[in-house]
Amino acid sequence: MSAALTRAVFLDRDGVINHKAPEGEYIRTWTEIHFIPGAMEAVAFLNRAGYRIFVVTNQRGIATQKVRIEDLLDIHDRIQREFALRGANISQIYYCPHDVSERCSCRKPRSGMLRRAARDHRLDLQTSWMVGDSLTDVKAGEDAGCRSVLLAPRPPQVIPPSYAPLIAESLESAVPLILNLCDLDPRVVRAQSFELSRSCLREES
Repeated sequence: MSAALTRAVFLDRDGVINHKAPEGEYIRTWTEIHFIPGAMEAVAFLNRAGYRIFVVTNQRGIATQKVRIEDLLDIHDRIQREFALRGANISQIYYCPHDVSERCSCRKPRSGMLRRAARDHRLDLQTSWMVGDSLTDVKAGEDAGCRSVLLAPRPPQVIPPSYAPLIAESLESAVPLILNLCDLDPRVVRAQSFELSRSCLREES
């Protein structure tokens, strides 16, 4: 009998686990990585709840030669090691190095990275989640068959009717939504504050 499939949470990188570079710029080296407070704790909590964590990130800077591939790999290796030191396991980081014009299958909003991870690690996409800070991330999750959480400090003005993401302020505040720890509207909701999620996490820890 084949082994059961595993559920996962896919995370965008910039804006989800670390702060973004200024508009129009790229994170080029490890020294430019600054983790978002609560991100490591959120990953550790999801690990304990039985989810494997994967990062899926568009890295167009490789194609435009603004970022060196060796520096990107160093950044990703260090991210995994830093998270592991806090008891937070990121199983693998997938990246798309292509430019928009290349029309590859891996660049979000396409779901190639999620589907590759599912093949590599026997993941059940139907019970998995995508967490990102743009509708591009939500679309990739939707195309892969996952549920999604959109990270937004303020409710978006417009969400296309085909999308039905939950909305949270941060990865930390997305955890109760993923684990259904809070009594919230199951359609389009917003975690009202970091304190809401922290109180939910404390009650379950």
